[in-house]
Amino acid sequence: MIGRPSSHVVLTCLLASTAIPSASFAQQPSGNVVKVDPAVNASGPGGARLLELEGAVFMGDEIVASPYGLAQIRFVDDTRMVIGPNSRLRIDEFVFSSDLTAQEVTITALKGAFRFISGNSPSEAYSIRTPTMTIGVRGTVVDFYAAVNGTESGAIFHDGSGDVCDAAGTNCVVAVDDCRLFVAPQGGGPGEATGIDRELRLQVRFPFVGGQGGLDAAFQADTGACGNASNIRTLGTPPDNNDKLENRVFDEFDGKEPPGDDDDSDSDDTDSDDDFDDA
Repeated sequence: MIGRPSSHVVLTCLLASTAIPSASFAQQPSGNVVKVDPAVNASGPGGARLLELEGAVFMGDEIVASPYGLAQIRFVDDTRMVIGPNSRLRIDEFVFSSDLTAQEVTITALKGAFRFISGNSPSEAYSIRTPTMTIGVRGTVVDFYAAVNGTESGAIFHDGSGDVCDAAGTNCVVAVDDCRLFVAPQGGGPGEATGIDRELRLQVRFPFVGGQGGLDAAFQADTGACGNASNIRTLGTPPDNNDKLENRVFDEFDGKEPPGDDDDSDSDDTDSDDDFDDA
């Protein structure tokens, strides 16, 4: 006669049966790579790997682009993300429902230049963070950056609107789709950059405003409100050493000592490879 299974055995089986689906669900991809220019690395639940075309990305992944890397990612709710050269980003939360709309999306941009295009999920589901700024989006196309040394971040909206706040999310301004540039310094609230401050940041920190030729059509945006951006340089490209003011801003953004006004040497060229090697 076969005896009744002990309660310990039954409980063990129940725990095992409930744990398996949970583990499987945790590994569901949050999105896929639409286009990638080497080299872009990822590490996290999907393991340490080189991102490849149609490769999966997962909640918890940290993605690091080399000085010449560029990744375009489409998430399951049609949210799109561009990760620029010499940039680092972490997918903190991407929780989605059975209908493939997101319940909570939190992305932390640690350094570099990015473009975010919101998908089919409610606007309140999205949150973008940098070391000095939080961004809430509403039907939005937004370009933003985080300085390598963590001293400031900036954002420009091309479509829709959103809240641009300090790191704590308490001091905020409302940004709309007119290419106004808001900057949040370390320990401070956001303010609008105008005049030469705005122009220099556009040149140094917003590569997708000046040129979208490397982007898939679904990742491009109408940047007409930003005016003439033909002289905007690709991120990671050192400035002209003859332009002392531009050199100073570029070096301050990247955490390097600015050259002196009487320094005509080429020894202060930016070495962007160090940022990727140390990532």
